[in-house]
Amino acid sequence: MSNSASAPFVRARAIFAGLTLALLLLPATASSAPHNGQLYLDYAEVPLITQHPGAYSWMVIQSYMRVHVDIPRLKAANPGMRLYMYFDTAGAYDLPPAEEPWPSGMSYRWVKANHPDWIVKDRSGRPVTFWGGDLHLYDVGNKAYQDEWARRAIDYAKTGGFHGVFADDVNMGESFRSSWSAIPSKYPTDLAWTQAVESFLKNVSPQLKAAGLALMPNVASAWNSDRPTQVRWAKLAGAYAREHYESWPSGDAPGEDDINKGLLGGADWAWMASLHRDIAQAGVGFYAFPHAGGWQALDKMRYTSASFLLWHDPGAAGGGYAYATGGGADTGQDPYNSAWTFDLGAPSAAAVQQSPGVWTRRFARGSVRVDSNAKTASILP
Repeated sequence: MSNSASAPFVRARAIFAGLTLALLLLPATASSAPHNGQLYLDYAEVPLITQHPGAYSWMVIQSYMRVHVDIPRLKAANPGMRLYMYFDTAGAYDLPPAEEPWPSGMSYRWVKANHPDWIVKDRSGRPVTFWGGDLHLYDVGNKAYQDEWARRAIDYAKTGGFHGVFADDVNMGESFRSSWSAIPSKYPTDLAWTQAVESFLKNVSPQLKAAGLALMPNVASAWNSDRPTQVRWAKLAGAYAREHYESWPSGDAPGEDDINKGLLGGADWAWMASLHRDIAQAGVGFYAFPHAGGWQALDKMRYTSASFLLWHDPGAAGGGYAYATGGGADTGQDPYNSAWTFDLGAPSAAAVQQSPGVWTRRFARGSVRVDSNAKTASILP
């Protein structure tokens, strides 16, 4: 595998104007490990948000979901939970007004009417789109855009009762530009876009922190991306999120290989493990989440969660893991499962490499063993 890229989760197209759900909090399930969390980013997942209020220590939901979920009651049921609001950084769908809240608070039609210069265009003056042509690219290097993004993110998060903002599509150029419909003159190289994103983080992060809000950027990078830049971004934001952690959303459809399930192994696994380790050692919380498919892919749950635990620092760095099914065929299914919500307690030692590609780590109540060559993991007493 070479390049990786983070795609926005929202793919909804139906109009839900006037639709409300009266959701009651259900009894909390037994608490799982304190690092476990969940992302609910599709409308079909709204009923799942309150199913395990005592089990997750952090959660990411769309800003519009506050209309359908009693957030104060959700937080009261789990006072220690950190609630993050999804906000895309790089663009938005061209949707009618009733659907504009879906992709981001910075709606495309508002930007087009009020700040057309924030829409990135190609040399012919046409808007540049990305991820299949659905989203219109915004100029993340424009300071005025950065300031308005921060202002809206702070306003929506503070009034909605969120602890922080999950910023999607904070992507390095080499992992992102290949999805663009055209190359604009302003960002003709991978480096130009990477530098624009870094300027975004340098400007926006302090504004959110001053408002008492945490920032969790979802960063995409290619396999040839330098780790120091990503560590620097993690330090700027105070957190780092990695979509498709040690896996891809493939191998989950009926008839596909039930063994690999899109799992990373060998050099690919080691690259991501090194990235995780570097960010944790820098004292920054690393948030990992494989997603999109695999509702019953227990091997995938176990492999990715055990891989995460090898490098997880529950102390000063923090961070968390989530197994999310949104955005794929299993959207709307509850992924809560003991294959990834197990709690081994605090780590009692650092991870140890027993042989090339095979790692173990001891915890207070057991240990994990990951064989990245065979793409398997086990939980041991």
